[in-house]
Amino acid sequence: MDPEPRLLLITANRVLRDDVALIAATVGAALECRESWDAVAPRDWAVLMCGADSPPASARHGRGALLLGDPGGGPGEEQRLWKIAAEHTGLRPVPLPAAEGWLARHLSEQLLDRSPGRVVAVAGVLGGVGASTVAYLLAAEQAVRGASVLLIDADPAPGSGIATLSDARSHRMAAGAGMPTPDARRRPEPVPSAEGVAEFGWEALADLEGEIAATQLAAALPVRDAVHVLSGAPGRQVRQRMLEPVVRAARRAFDTVLIDLGRDPETESLVREHLDQLLLVTPCSARGAAASRQLGDADGAPRMLVVNGAAQAGWDLNDLTLAADLPLAGAIPEQRWLRREEDLGAAYELLRSRRGASCIGALLEVLDLEQRVRHE
Repeated sequence: MDPEPRLLLITANRVLRDDVALIAATVGAALECRESWDAVAPRDWAVLMCGADSPPASARHGRGALLLGDPGGGPGEEQRLWKIAAEHTGLRPVPLPAAEGWLARHLSEQLLDRSPGRVVAVAGVLGGVGASTVAYLLAAEQAVRGASVLLIDADPAPGSGIATLSDARSHRMAAGAGMPTPDARRRPEPVPSAEGVAEFGWEALADLEGEIAATQLAAALPVRDAVHVLSGAPGRQVRQRMLEPVVRAARRAFDTVLIDLGRDPETESLVREHLDQLLLVTPCSARGAAASRQLGDADGAPRMLVVNGAAQAGWDLNDLTLAADLPLAGAIPEQRWLRREEDLGAAYELLRSRRGASCIGALLEVLDLEQRVRHE
């Protein structure tokens, strides 16, 4: 079924119609076009737009509407646009094609009509401490509680991160370990984009530039255990270029965005302005305390510790927090597989136990994520 039109453009300019229709398609919205303001009720539309050739006859109709410039209008078009806006109170001038990126973001935000989601990154202070699995466990428990969740694999190291965990889980499924085969994993229908991308993954994002529509991102990502997942293996350069646009769009589409950062401090810097919290997964040991303190001294989002596994002899949680000079978010019970990071299917078993669910739930409460479910 086609989406109900919520965007209205009033113009006789065919070039403008085509340009705006393409932008509307990238945000997953239906556009209706008319040549006049006759019988238009502004309250019926999420976004009301008009071309410079069709300004409203009265300020009442045009209040809050976007006044779009002619994409092929030439050097004097922007000046003409501002003049028309000055003559019609309430219109907001949008010069095209220069402001196409802004227009796409604005349409997406108006259609979603939701406050930004919470962004939490998870990083390991040492290799093999279970950061990817902790990120997955938090995402899965949030989804169980009714939140819309995106889990982003931003670990640039080969052979690590969510992609490796998912591959291991698929092999276990295919082996018949009492779980569905990979083909049975729940996925949304692919949503073609203006660039011809059928489903978003890092590989699909490799050819894109600039803004990403929040609605299309949410519709196109694969879903595993009720969690939307962005993974794949395109290499460091694609993630460096596209991670920030992805997170910016995801905040508008999901209650919670969880990012598996791996151990690359540069990755955190790419999304620093969007981060609400950074969790540092560490063992309770002298090495873990030293590495945590080093990462804790860096600028950026507030940092908290998540302890994975049993404490080293002579160490306890109080010793760790004092030595690292960081607050404790929580501690996860000793699980050998949790350190090896080799199977999401096994990780999910922890959530099915009373102790495991209580532990991960306590982490969500500390992060204030249990309140981040928006009912639409």
